[in-house]
Amino acid sequence: MGQGTTRVVETNGGTGRVGELGGEITEVRHRLDSLVVELDRRRHNVTNWKHHLRRHSGSLAIGVVAFTAALAAPLVLARRRARRHRILGIPVAALGQRALRLTDALARVRRQPDPRPHEAPAALGVGKSTVVGLLVMIAQVVVTTWMRSMLDQRRA
Repeated sequence: MGQGTTRVVETNGGTGRVGELGGEITEVRHRLDSLVVELDRRRHNVTNWKHHLRRHSGSLAIGVVAFTAALAAPLVLARRRARRHRILGIPVAALGQRALRLTDALARVRRQPDPRPHEAPAALGVGKSTVVGLLVMIAQVVVTTWMRSMLDQRRA
């Protein structure tokens, strides 16, 4: 039962195996030290925001532009849509309401005949201003033709 302790006491660290183990432990400590130094360096790099800003400035700029465009696009499109939905400065919704009112008015006119049936319609179905306009146009053509014929006679 006491064999193991007597053997340790007998050798008392005098063999080469204890020296080998000490060398291995020292070697492992050096490797661990280098790993701890590398981990510390990487930790500093991860938490250094200036380093990341310098390293990823292009990607960050693209991301900021994309984010801004994503926020601004709905606002710009809403403004364009509002402008596009106007005809002659009148909102399209109002034009629809006006069209409905006009349709209703025309339906009422159709349902209710003219309250003045005793008046006779115009003989030609045209108004006075139309007849005057036609006469002025005919006079203009006649005078222009007459003036051209007079000029042609003087040149000849």
